[in-house]
Amino acid sequence: MEKNRSSNKRIILYITALLGVMLVGVIVVSIIFFHRRFQETKQLLTAADYQTYQRYYVMITENKDTDYWKSIYEGALSEGSRSGVYVELMGNNIDDDISKEDMIKIAINSNVDGIIIEADDSYRTINLLKEAETQGIPVVTVSEDNVESHRKSYIGVSGYNLGKEYGDQICQFAREKNLKNCEVMVLIDKELSNGTQSIASTAIREKVEEEGLSDRITINNTVVSSDKEYAAEEEIRDIFVSQDKLPDVVVCLSEKNTLCVYQTVVDYNKVGEVEIFGYYTSPTIESAIEKKVIRSTIIADTDQMGRYSVSALNEYLDSGYVSEIYQIDTSLVGEDDLSSDSAEGGQDDAEEDE
Repeated sequence: MEKNRSSNKRIILYITALLGVMLVGVIVVSIIFFHRRFQETKQLLTAADYQTYQRYYVMITENKDTDYWKSIYEGALSEGSRSGVYVELMGNNIDDDISKEDMIKIAINSNVDGIIIEADDSYRTINLLKEAETQGIPVVTVSEDNVESHRKSYIGVSGYNLGKEYGDQICQFAREKNLKNCEVMVLIDKELSNGTQSIASTAIREKVEEEGLSDRITINNTVVSSDKEYAAEEEIRDIFVSQDKLPDVVVCLSEKNTLCVYQTVVDYNKVGEVEIFGYYTSPTIESAIEKKVIRSTIIADTDQMGRYSVSALNEYLDSGYVSEIYQIDTSLVGEDDLSSDSAEGGQDDAEEDE
């Protein structure tokens, strides 16, 4: 009996000692781990201390989650890093419900060095941008312009050239299909009805007239909302549900509307009934072109757009002068062009249908 008690005590001592050794080991390993993390953090903070910026610009758009604007921002970041400018895409760390007007107010109150913005026709936006000018904050408009905003420069695609390209594609399609009455619907964002998109629509009509096809091709503008979440999607779906006869061609002047129309055509089994001419690209749009759901898309050099926006602000702040317009390169991409890797695009969240 006594031997069993002695044996149990030794076992307990051994276990206690083993646990003690393991605990010490865990503590030592933890100390080493946290010491290394501390040193790494210290090095990062030290490096951050030396990362200084001469200027602070903000980029403002209500479409920050699209591939199109993500790519523009990447271009701006790249040029900013090269020229000692910190560029912030406003709204990334702010409530999604915040309006463009509120973001402009925040930028003005923060006394930023420059504002890069997707312009629109809103009087509130225009007046706030004028206020920014009076506060000594220069503004450049990107992708969409509004000269009434007193912006220093516009960086984007020529709406006229864009429309001519679409017009040429429409004329080719009408001839190819030998259509005697080709109905074309041009989708225009409500907030951008007087900007680049409106100019593009006018240029489409001019191209059709130049080709002598005005008697065969009818152009109609359809305005869809873009100021509220899912508004454009709902309105585009309503068009396909409510109309007895769908247009032969739908021209989309934004990435967002291109994706909406593509998804709607697939959802309502209208593939082959409507020809889609899109804008910009992404894996979903490229896939749709390969499946012959989208005929072609026009790509703007968004990286160039972002870089030029920062360069324009830098030039104005350095010299007091800047070019009024920076035109961005575009290219047309159809099925035959996809294999040439000419299309550039990032990931998007739109669903793909097999």
